[in-house]
Amino acid sequence: MNEAACMGNDRSNPPGELGATARSFGGFDRLLAEHSSSIRLYVRSLMPGYEGADDLAQETLIKLWEKRDSFEEGTNFKAWAFQVGKFMVMNQRRKLSRSPVVMLDDELIEKIDQRWMEKEESLTDEHHRALKACLNLLKPEDQNLLHARYATAISLETYAEQEGTRSGTLKARLFRLRDALRDCIDRRLGHS
Repeated sequence: MNEAACMGNDRSNPPGELGATARSFGGFDRLLAEHSSSIRLYVRSLMPGYEGADDLAQETLIKLWEKRDSFEEGTNFKAWAFQVGKFMVMNQRRKLSRSPVVMLDDELIEKIDQRWMEKEESLTDEHHRALKACLNLLKPEDQNLLHARYATAISLETYAEQEGTRSGTLKARLFRLRDALRDCIDRRLGHS
């Protein structure tokens, strides 16, 4: 992905209209919220000692929101977000090149970027294995509910009608299932 593709302001869709990817993943805002901590840490790691690193991390999140329609379905959201963050850092470095602030050189930024990506891939693989194991522990009706909610285009209301129950009941069940899965994954990954 080139810098122009990451940094440009493509607003071909009206504001508020999410692209196909955001719809298929349950909303771009959900993806951004889920990964915002990692994105912030990543941007700050590329600007150690720079007092504006937190602001740059926030600007990166804003840029991601502006570029939400350019996120391609089937690609890794975090890798895309980190790429945008890296270009934000490189742009900021160019702006600061005349200041007395000591900055990391481009080669070191590339090495840090590579380490982050390797770490994220490893964590993602471990997380997916833990999720799969935890899903297999669920009752079939709970697995079916999760599948209907997250892997199909069927609405919760339609699924509730098919199951002969109320959508509010299913929402409460989904909430409990997400909590149970989060706890199970944390246990499997050794988180407290």
